[in-house]
Amino acid sequence: MNRRSYSDDALWGDVTENESPGLDPASLLEGLTEPQRRAVVQRGGPLLVVAGAGSGKTRVLTRRIAHLLATGDARAFEIMAITFTNKAADEMRRRVVDLVGDEAKQMWVSTFHSACLRMLRAHADVLGYQRGFTIYDAGDAESAVERIMKELNLDTKRLSPRSVSAAISAAKNEMLSAQRYAETGHGDDPHHRRVAEIYRLYEERLKVANAMDFDDLLLNAVAMLRADAGVLESYQRRFTYLLVDEFQDTNGVQNELVMMLAAQHRNLCVVGDSDQSIYRFRAADVRNILQFEQRFPDADVVLLEQNFRSTQTILDAANAVIAKNASRHAKNLFTDHGPGDRIRLYRAGDEYDEGRWIATELRRARVEAGVEWNDMAIFYRTNAQSRVLEEEMLRAGIPYRVISGMRFYDRKEIKTALAYARLIVNPRDEASARRVINEPKRGVGEAAQAKLGVYAAQNALSFAEAPNYAAAAGLSAKALSGAQKFSFVMDELRAMSNDATPREMIDAIVRETGMGDALRAEGSDEAYSRLENLGELASAAAQYDTLMDFVERMALVADSDQLDAGAGAVSMMTLHVAKGLEFPLVVITGLEETIFPHRRALGDDAELEEERRLCYVGVTRAMRHLIVTHAWTRTMWGQRADAVPSRFLQEIPSDLVHDLSASRPLRRAPFVPDEDGFVGRGGDFTAGKAFGAGSAPPVRSTGAEKLGLGVGDRVVHDRYGPGVVTRVDGSGSHARASVAFEHHGTKQLVLAMTPLARASGS
Repeated sequence: MNRRSYSDDALWGDVTENESPGLDPASLLEGLTEPQRRAVVQRGGPLLVVAGAGSGKTRVLTRRIAHLLATGDARAFEIMAITFTNKAADEMRRRVVDLVGDEAKQMWVSTFHSACLRMLRAHADVLGYQRGFTIYDAGDAESAVERIMKELNLDTKRLSPRSVSAAISAAKNEMLSAQRYAETGHGDDPHHRRVAEIYRLYEERLKVANAMDFDDLLLNAVAMLRADAGVLESYQRRFTYLLVDEFQDTNGVQNELVMMLAAQHRNLCVVGDSDQSIYRFRAADVRNILQFEQRFPDADVVLLEQNFRSTQTILDAANAVIAKNASRHAKNLFTDHGPGDRIRLYRAGDEYDEGRWIATELRRARVEAGVEWNDMAIFYRTNAQSRVLEEEMLRAGIPYRVISGMRFYDRKEIKTALAYARLIVNPRDEASARRVINEPKRGVGEAAQAKLGVYAAQNALSFAEAPNYAAAAGLSAKALSGAQKFSFVMDELRAMSNDATPREMIDAIVRETGMGDALRAEGSDEAYSRLENLGELASAAAQYDTLMDFVERMALVADSDQLDAGAGAVSMMTLHVAKGLEFPLVVITGLEETIFPHRRALGDDAELEEERRLCYVGVTRAMRHLIVTHAWTRTMWGQRADAVPSRFLQEIPSDLVHDLSASRPLRRAPFVPDEDGFVGRGGDFTAGKAFGAGSAPPVRSTGAEKLGLGVGDRVVHDRYGPGVVTRVDGSGSHARASVAFEHHGTKQLVLAMTPLARASGS
């Protein structure tokens, strides 16, 4: 067949008829294991490479491509290799070029989105688009949705544009057009009907604007290939070999695209590991790889089970945990690296004990085992857990960097809540007022804020005071209403602060300002994560006696000198971010029920299997040293509660573990969630309660209100040391006291919340 007979230059591009570069194919098999060699040399039909963690899959992919070129079975422009990140695509292309020369530059090696964009630029007219169409990013898409909602007179506070945009994106990932999405809903579901109508109008606006959003690149590429059989056939005939990396992470649209392109030649090689499918929340469907053999009954299957990264002890732990999953390709990782050290387990009293011990353990590893800071990593299930860990790293003087995320106190929702807290304490704080006056949105935009600034300057007021005079400042009706609401909320919060604890004030800020309602209305995973972060801020506040103390301490933490964020720093990240990385020493923290596995997974078999895969991914990042921790009690959402050790800990064989706190026996409890989804003992932690909604949950008493203190009594505080009671008001849980401490001045304390005791001899 003359492969240059096609008339579509946009399809073929600038290709040359180079022969293979004369590289000896046998040399490309050197240093490979037998399963790896089978994957490299296989020809004639579909191939599934089940690549366990650390089994050298990238090496297999690049050698397979180079071997195709060296043997003359394919030319570079006939090969399409797809992966998930530009970085991975660039690395794959570089490796093949190093092996076979510049001919390899003619391959299509790209992400799914890049490949689809390239096809759409050539053939967008099939769908009625001009080739110079615009691509909307997430912000553009959300803004377009918001404009449509305003035109429909929908309340964007009750139904947020971000949540609608997320719902549309999810529909597109499931290959649901606006019409099909409308048909999938129940007729009596007003929320679904609204989203469907917005989706329909949004699609019309995109078409008029000659624009596509990020999801459309995939969806429209499939639609284009379905609409024009000639275009589809031309791509099928050109790409005689198709390779897909990380196949377990593909969604429905991506899987369909792959199947369409490979339908004619069937020379499809997919590489992946069902045990490392951890992106269900991004619409990844593990069934794509699990059902590959059903779709291609004649497929060759190669298992890569030899691990080149970790010790056998670490692999045995990973094998034991993941074996509990039902939906997987069975395999058993092994290595030639020897057994290595046992896994170190620490059972902490609480999250602060956990953080302090980890800091001490990292210093020990550096001194005794010679592990450098940049060879260490700390993993956690949720971003909120980083707060205590970061504080303890700072206290210990250990350099750290948060990977693919911001430091806890740099996150937008945390800065916003703290700005409200500062404004409560200091009503003239201009910087804080400017940050929160329109957060959440109240209609007090830049023009309105400019008018308030002018009025404040003309009347010797601070900007923070100006909203009290919004009418005199000449604000429009909408901005006036928003400014007045802001003033009212601040007055209410300041009144509450006279009697409420710092933890109760954070809850009140989230509740009264509308931050909590806005995030719950958004309904996305990101919004839920932000709520978790605010709950963790409440936990931090619970450690302080007054809001002033808390605000002062947070200013010191947030403004701490930034430690070296480059080489020579411990890496901190969520377990999701850790995928694809490796470190000589890994710490996995917070191994407790409702944290890891996450509470949302309890009672859902599919979600629980995903959590177990996440544990497997975390464990297999460790090369030589693995440390795991859990806490017996933990403050969540500002509430101290008992914690149950994670089932994942119990699934690791005990002979692999060095329990550093064996004197404290493992307390076991049945893994049965209550009506709120919380697993544990007692009812002091209502995990299902929406944070920032309604009244704050009760906090376990310290017992100080029962001491019967009077003026003149000498007391000792856990943090402030010795002091003398100068005033006592109220009784029971409402009892408060003023205490003059020798080294910290006078503090106003809520006794039930205060770690206070009588001084000996008094």
